[in-house]
Amino acid sequence: MMTAAALLILAAAPLHAGQLPPAAGLSENAAKQRAALFAELSSAKDEADAREIEDQIWTFWRGFADEESQRLLESSREAQLRFDYGNALVHLEALVKHAPRFAEGWNQLAYVLFLAGSYDASLAALDRTLALEPMHYAALAGQGIILIEQGKKAEAQAPLKRALAINPWLKERNLIVKEPERKL
Repeated sequence: MMTAAALLILAAAPLHAGQLPPAAGLSENAAKQRAALFAELSSAKDEADAREIEDQIWTFWRGFADEESQRLLESSREAQLRFDYGNALVHLEALVKHAPRFAEGWNQLAYVLFLAGSYDASLAALDRTLALEPMHYAALAGQGIILIEQGKKAEAQAPLKRALAINPWLKERNLIVKEPERKL
Protein backbone atom coordinates (compact mmCIF):
# COMPACT_ATOMS: atom_id res chain seq x y z
CA MET A 1 0.00 0.00 0.00
CA MET A 2 1.11 3.58 -0.60
CA THR A 3 2.64 5.34 2.35
CA ALA A 4 0.65 8.05 4.05
CA ALA A 5 3.18 10.66 2.86
CA ALA A 6 2.82 9.56 -0.77
CA LEU A 7 -0.96 9.69 -0.51
CA LEU A 8 -0.81 13.18 0.99
CA ILE A 9 1.38 14.37 -1.88
CA LEU A 10 -1.09 12.89 -4.36
CA ALA A 11 -4.00 14.48 -2.51
CA ALA A 12 -2.45 17.90 -2.98
CA ALA A 13 -1.80 17.43 -6.71
CA PRO A 14 -4.00 19.39 -9.12
CA LEU A 15 -6.42 17.32 -11.16
CA HIS A 16 -7.12 19.33 -14.26
CA ALA A 17 -8.24 17.43 -17.35
CA GLY A 18 -4.91 18.04 -19.09
CA GLN A 19 -2.96 16.87 -16.05
CA LEU A 20 -4.56 13.50 -15.34
CA PRO A 21 -2.16 10.78 -14.31
CA PRO A 22 -2.06 8.25 -17.14
CA ALA A 23 -4.01 5.01 -16.98
CA ALA A 24 -2.30 1.85 -18.16
CA GLY A 25 -2.70 0.86 -21.78
CA LEU A 26 -5.16 3.49 -23.02
CA SER A 27 -5.24 4.48 -26.66
CA GLU A 28 -5.01 8.18 -27.43
CA ASN A 29 -8.75 8.24 -28.15
CA ALA A 30 -9.62 6.47 -24.88
CA ALA A 31 -7.31 8.80 -22.94
CA LYS A 32 -9.15 11.80 -24.42
CA GLN A 33 -12.52 10.26 -23.54
CA ARG A 34 -11.29 9.60 -19.99
CA ALA A 35 -10.02 13.17 -19.61
CA ALA A 36 -13.35 14.55 -20.85
CA LEU A 37 -15.32 12.39 -18.40
CA PHE A 38 -13.25 13.51 -15.42
CA ALA A 39 -13.45 17.14 -16.53
CA GLU A 40 -17.24 16.80 -16.66
CA LEU A 41 -17.28 15.18 -13.22
CA SER A 42 -15.19 17.92 -11.65
CA SER A 43 -17.54 20.57 -13.03
CA ALA A 44 -20.85 18.78 -12.36
CA LYS A 45 -23.44 21.35 -11.28
CA ASP A 46 -25.23 19.12 -8.78
CA GLU A 47 -25.30 15.63 -7.32
CA ALA A 48 -27.77 14.27 -9.90
CA ASP A 49 -25.54 15.47 -12.74
CA ALA A 50 -22.51 13.95 -11.00
CA ARG A 51 -24.23 10.56 -10.62
CA GLU A 52 -24.97 10.47 -14.37
CA ILE A 53 -21.32 11.22 -15.13
CA GLU A 54 -20.21 8.61 -12.59
CA ASP A 55 -22.34 6.06 -14.45
CA GLN A 56 -20.53 6.99 -17.67
CA ILE A 57 -17.17 6.59 -15.93
CA TRP A 58 -18.15 3.16 -14.61
CA THR A 59 -19.22 2.18 -18.14
CA PHE A 60 -15.88 3.48 -19.43
CA TRP A 61 -13.93 1.47 -16.83
CA ARG A 62 -15.90 -1.71 -17.49
CA GLY A 63 -15.58 -1.21 -21.25
CA PHE A 64 -12.03 -2.55 -21.34
CA ALA A 65 -13.10 -6.11 -20.59
CA ASP A 66 -12.87 -8.69 -23.34
CA GLU A 67 -15.60 -11.31 -23.75
CA GLU A 68 -14.09 -13.74 -21.23
CA SER A 69 -13.56 -10.95 -18.70
CA GLN A 70 -17.18 -9.84 -19.12
CA ARG A 71 -18.34 -13.42 -18.57
CA LEU A 72 -16.27 -13.73 -15.38
CA LEU A 73 -17.48 -10.34 -14.12
CA GLU A 74 -21.09 -11.33 -14.70
CA SER A 75 -20.60 -14.71 -13.00
CA SER A 76 -19.10 -12.91 -10.02
CA ARG A 77 -22.02 -10.45 -9.87
CA GLU A 78 -24.49 -13.33 -9.94
CA ALA A 79 -22.63 -15.05 -7.08
CA GLN A 80 -22.57 -11.78 -5.10
CA LEU A 81 -26.34 -11.45 -5.47
CA ARG A 82 -26.62 -14.87 -3.80
CA PHE A 83 -24.14 -13.74 -1.09
CA ASP A 84 -21.84 -16.50 -2.35
CA TYR A 85 -18.60 -14.59 -1.89
CA GLY A 86 -16.45 -17.71 -2.16
CA ASN A 87 -17.72 -18.38 -5.68
CA ALA A 88 -17.52 -14.67 -6.54
CA LEU A 89 -13.85 -14.73 -5.50
CA VAL A 90 -13.18 -17.76 -7.70
CA HIS A 91 -14.52 -15.89 -10.74
CA LEU A 92 -12.67 -12.66 -9.91
CA GLU A 93 -9.37 -14.43 -9.24
CA ALA A 94 -9.76 -16.10 -12.63
CA LEU A 95 -10.54 -12.69 -14.12
CA VAL A 96 -7.40 -10.96 -12.82
CA LYS A 97 -5.31 -13.95 -13.89
CA HIS A 98 -6.87 -13.79 -17.37
CA ALA A 99 -6.69 -9.98 -17.67
CA PRO A 100 -4.12 -8.63 -15.17
CA ARG A 101 -4.17 -5.15 -16.75
CA PHE A 102 -7.95 -4.73 -16.38
CA ALA A 103 -8.23 -2.24 -13.51
CA GLU A 104 -11.91 -2.84 -12.86
CA GLY A 105 -11.26 -6.55 -12.42
CA TRP A 106 -8.90 -5.74 -9.56
CA ASN A 107 -11.38 -3.25 -8.11
CA GLN A 108 -14.18 -5.82 -8.12
CA LEU A 109 -11.84 -8.38 -6.54
CA ALA A 110 -11.01 -5.83 -3.82
CA TYR A 111 -14.71 -5.23 -3.20
CA VAL A 112 -15.51 -8.92 -2.72
CA LEU A 113 -12.43 -9.40 -0.53
CA PHE A 114 -13.69 -6.49 1.58
CA LEU A 115 -17.13 -8.10 1.86
CA ALA A 116 -15.43 -11.34 2.92
CA GLY A 117 -13.50 -9.47 5.63
CA SER A 118 -10.09 -9.93 3.98
CA TYR A 119 -9.04 -6.31 4.43
CA ASP A 120 -5.31 -6.66 3.77
CA ALA A 121 -5.91 -8.63 0.57
CA SER A 122 -8.51 -6.06 -0.44
CA LEU A 123 -6.01 -3.22 0.09
CA ALA A 124 -3.48 -5.07 -2.07
CA ALA A 125 -6.07 -5.45 -4.86
CA LEU A 126 -6.93 -1.75 -4.55
CA ASP A 127 -3.24 -0.92 -4.93
CA ARG A 128 -3.26 -2.91 -8.20
CA THR A 129 -6.40 -1.06 -9.30
CA LEU A 130 -4.78 2.31 -8.65
CA ALA A 131 -1.53 1.32 -10.35
CA LEU A 132 -3.59 0.72 -13.50
CA GLU A 133 -6.10 3.57 -13.06
CA PRO A 134 -4.85 6.31 -10.70
CA MET A 135 -8.14 8.22 -11.07
CA HIS A 136 -10.24 5.37 -9.64
CA TYR A 137 -11.95 7.40 -6.93
CA ALA A 138 -13.96 4.37 -5.78
CA ALA A 139 -10.75 2.41 -5.16
CA LEU A 140 -9.37 5.33 -3.17
CA ALA A 141 -12.60 5.58 -1.18
CA GLY A 142 -12.40 1.83 -0.62
CA GLN A 143 -8.91 2.24 0.83
CA GLY A 144 -10.24 4.89 3.18
CA ILE A 145 -13.18 2.75 4.29
CA ILE A 146 -10.94 -0.24 4.99
CA LEU A 147 -8.46 1.87 6.94
CA ILE A 148 -11.34 3.21 9.04
CA GLU A 149 -12.55 -0.37 9.63
CA GLN A 150 -9.01 -1.23 10.75
CA GLY A 151 -9.06 1.62 13.26
CA LYS A 152 -6.68 3.79 11.21
CA LYS A 153 -8.94 6.82 10.92
CA ALA A 154 -6.13 9.36 10.52
CA GLU A 155 -4.43 7.30 7.80
CA ALA A 156 -7.79 6.91 6.02
CA GLN A 157 -8.01 10.64 5.39
CA ALA A 158 -5.35 10.74 2.65
CA PRO A 159 -7.04 8.34 0.19
CA LEU A 160 -10.45 9.84 0.98
CA LYS A 161 -9.18 13.36 0.28
CA ARG A 162 -7.55 12.16 -2.93
CA ALA A 163 -10.86 10.58 -3.99
CA LEU A 164 -12.69 13.82 -3.19
CA ALA A 165 -10.17 15.79 -5.25
CA ILE A 166 -11.07 13.58 -8.22
CA ASN A 167 -14.82 13.45 -7.53
CA PRO A 168 -16.19 16.44 -5.60
CA TRP A 169 -19.53 14.59 -5.30
CA LEU A 170 -17.97 11.49 -3.72
CA LYS A 171 -20.61 9.54 -1.82
CA GLU A 172 -18.12 8.87 0.99
CA ARG A 173 -17.24 12.55 1.43
CA ASN A 174 -18.92 12.53 4.85
CA LEU A 175 -16.07 10.29 6.10
CA ILE A 176 -13.54 13.08 5.67
CA VAL A 177 -12.67 14.72 8.96
CA LYS A 178 -12.90 18.48 8.74
CA GLU A 179 -9.78 20.31 9.82
CA PRO A 180 -10.41 22.64 12.76
CA GLU A 181 -10.39 26.30 11.81
CA ARG A 182 -7.25 28.10 12.87
CA LYS A 183 -7.53 31.51 14.41
CA LEU A 184 -4.98 34.04 13.32
